[in-house]
Amino acid sequence: MGSKKHKGGHQNNQPKRGQGRGAAPGRPAVPDALVGVIQDNQGVLEMVPCAKKDRRVFALDPQTLNGAKVGDIILAKQDGATATGTPIARIEKNLGTASDPGILSLISAYEKGLRIEFNQATLDQTQGMDVPSLNGRADLRQIPLVTIDGADARDFDDAVFAERTQDGYHLIVAIADVSWYVRPGSELDKEALQRGNSTYFADRVLPMLPEALSNGLCSLKPKEDRACIAAHLWIDDAGQLQKYKFERALMNSHARLTYPQVQAAKDGRPDALTAPLMKDVISPLYEAYDVLNKARIARNALTLDGQEHKADIDRKTGVIKGIAPYQSHESNKLIEEFMILANVAAASALESKGAACVYRTHDRPISADRVQELGEYLSAIGIPQPKSTPDQQACYNEIMVSAKKRNCGSVVQDAILRIQAKAAYQTMNVGHFGLALDKYAHFTSPIRRYADLLVHRSLVDAFNMGAGGLDTEQSRNLDKMAKHISETEIASTGAERTANDRFAATYLAPAVGQEFSGVIQSATMAGLFVKFDGLGAVGLLPWKSLPRDNYRLDEVTRSIVGQNHVYRAGAKMDVRIASADGLKGSLVLYPANNNSADLDGVRQQGKKRGGYQPS
Repeated sequence: MGSKKHKGGHQNNQPKRGQGRGAAPGRPAVPDALVGVIQDNQGVLEMVPCAKKDRRVFALDPQTLNGAKVGDIILAKQDGATATGTPIARIEKNLGTASDPGILSLISAYEKGLRIEFNQATLDQTQGMDVPSLNGRADLRQIPLVTIDGADARDFDDAVFAERTQDGYHLIVAIADVSWYVRPGSELDKEALQRGNSTYFADRVLPMLPEALSNGLCSLKPKEDRACIAAHLWIDDAGQLQKYKFERALMNSHARLTYPQVQAAKDGRPDALTAPLMKDVISPLYEAYDVLNKARIARNALTLDGQEHKADIDRKTGVIKGIAPYQSHESNKLIEEFMILANVAAASALESKGAACVYRTHDRPISADRVQELGEYLSAIGIPQPKSTPDQQACYNEIMVSAKKRNCGSVVQDAILRIQAKAAYQTMNVGHFGLALDKYAHFTSPIRRYADLLVHRSLVDAFNMGAGGLDTEQSRNLDKMAKHISETEIASTGAERTANDRFAATYLAPAVGQEFSGVIQSATMAGLFVKFDGLGAVGLLPWKSLPRDNYRLDEVTRSIVGQNHVYRAGAKMDVRIASADGLKGSLVLYPANNNSADLDGVRQQGKKRGGYQPS
């Protein structure tokens, strides 16, 4: 199953922070599960947790060993303590060894309580399903809808089409009709709700739905009839949504295209598949995108584009062959804008009918103190005061323009993200600040997000599309479900992040002692966090590893300052790797030289901590 992580930036429009996962709708998040590696301490087996910040050592309950040996990775539960106070771990499952392919993502998944396998009752329900007949559905099979995804994608849940009208464009965004196959209260539905969403690792996917659906009947494969819910969207030449229509339909994808392939065609290098599609399919898509993009710029949606990196892993051997930045094209943005428009239309359609809606919300920054701290930081590093106020998206776009001119865009963006509210699912609409939209609901990925499935069901009810709408229990519990799927999203994001840390540390383990260039991301009481150029990996350089000086932490300018050295967030720094622990995802660094790492023209000021003297 291929990655869908980059299907439109609106899916991950701001950071998801926090830990834990709701075990069921409405329940509070629970702590991370205990996963560790068995080690030998003078002939006594102990367990050391794999979590980076967990420095405990556990005695093992001998009655639960069941043949577990040194080097095994285990899922455990704390069960009391020894007479000397050492916590005892009871083994619940042996996950394998550190050398097993896929073990790093498996550790991260178990830590966050993600569901790994589908139960048999869920799998059984996929048997005997087939594409529905045309009865009651619109026939879109002659419309040249195409899917555009990443090269490694195997599930295609959205297809697009555009055509010129007298005063704008008619767009079709066709989405797999998951609600037809997954009915409320079924085993498939219960399992999908528990998962909340799919989780994407570099070497595996934990899908929300079994592959018989996600890669089969609900995947809009080329030249095959598929059930869909189609959003017909009409925009004017200013990119404003004028009207919409939602209908159940049958479609037949005319081509499975990739982002690089479509972009190459747009840039004048069509291949055998895209050349016949240029006039009637690809060119109108880009024309409509240009209009939508101008509308996005006009409404001042946040333009915070973090560079993501992806590990290239041989799934059979588990060998990490490399880590590289994810390459995004204008074709990625094209799909993103089409999806955003369909999501806006879905929320508008449900509101027009007074129907239930689970919104994707992103509130305004609400902490005046944090906004003030950001202002002090920007002033200290020479970023001019923006003309717009902090409750306007334009404020942050202005800041980013100035930051990029100073070559500190990534660290300033991180500072901006830290004051933003968290995106979430809820039934009360507070708008979407990041996208500068009054209403927004996820509609475009019901294969991999339960929120979208709920929106589909409500649309089915509101527009009398037949079976598969919300049942009474779901209508009554939408608030609880929205809270639950917000928690599962946080859990998945946390698992993906920790897995990426483990991939990076494992990949760099052979490079201990070697020199790398990077950028200081933050200066803290723990030391400097430095991001490696081109790899995205982040390592910790402790205070004690800095050249000897009388240091203090300047919290306003986010720097560690000595009498002879300055190390500031945003500055370039050369480092060497002191240690790399793949199981923990930990990289420890030390300076490659005695040079300072500072930005030009920054004054020292503000709140001071420390006088910490490295030993």
